[in-house]
Amino acid sequence: MAFTLIVGISVDLVGQIAAKQHAADIAAQAARIAGQQIDPDALMSGRRTVSVDTTRARQAALDYIAGADMTGTATIAASGTELQITTTATYRPVFLAAIGVGPLTVTSTSTARLVRAQDGSER
Repeated sequence: MAFTLIVGISVDLVGQIAAKQHAADIAAQAARIAGQQIDPDALMSGRRTVSVDTTRARQAALDYIAGADMTGTATIAASGTELQITTTATYRPVFLAAIGVGPLTVTSTSTARLVRAQDGSER
């Protein structure tokens, strides 16, 4: 009985860690996709800073998160150059559910900053 409990805890702990890593991956990819929604006027004007179209960036991130069957938020700084994405997922224990441990929520956050670079250095 004790051995089964230890195996069950181990399996569910690894499952929860994997779910958290998956949430982190989705947050990072959503931040990348949001960062690709660059405001074309800001890009073509030759200004030193480039910003995203905040409406398109937020929607692109949320669509990506929803496509991964997760919920989340997308926060974009007023300057349009810093993006913070938070994802939330649910892990359902395999073994521990038998003793009443219900769904576990995992959350992860990823931040991206837009920079203009040339030859590998920030401009």
